[in-house]
Amino acid sequence: MTGEFEYDVFLSHSSQDKAVVRDVAERLQTDGLKVWFDEWVLKPGDNIPAKIEAGVEHSRVLVLCLSAHAFGSDWASLEAGTFRFRDPLNKDRRLIQLRLDNAPIKGSLAQFLYINWSPADREQEYPKLLGAYRPPATPNYPENVRNRFLTEMAGSARLWAWEDRNEQTMVD
Repeated sequence: MTGEFEYDVFLSHSSQDKAVVRDVAERLQTDGLKVWFDEWVLKPGDNIPAKIEAGVEHSRVLVLCLSAHAFGSDWASLEAGTFRFRDPLNKDRRLIQLRLDNAPIKGSLAQFLYINWSPADREQEYPKLLGAYRPPATPNYPENVRNRFLTEMAGSARLWAWEDRNEQTMVD
């Protein structure tokens, strides 16, 4: 993703949701993301709070896996609070809520749009989850413009811009 973050995504979850979250981690990794997932990073003898803090610090996106189990977990609260502290407006770093069940979302987390990860919706919702990590291909241009090739025309200052629809537009 970007050079400033070691991980694209940090997965915060309750250990009781491990099987579901492991599937998410494996799928994201298969799609080329660098994933901080506790089973892959934590080793015997590690200081768990310090490793979690470092993982959150070096991740561009925090996925907070919400469930009835997670709302009872101190780890999930710690991770979400730490991440929001670093970017309270959710601009440079993102907090993505992955709702695993129908547990109500309360407090400050209710202001963020979530991704519904119920079994029936996972395939439909996965592109939204994956898209949350992808920076725009050309961040200085509108989203609908993926590639912009500028070529000087011989003897003129005119430039051609190629847009998504392969239409040519003259840029002076």
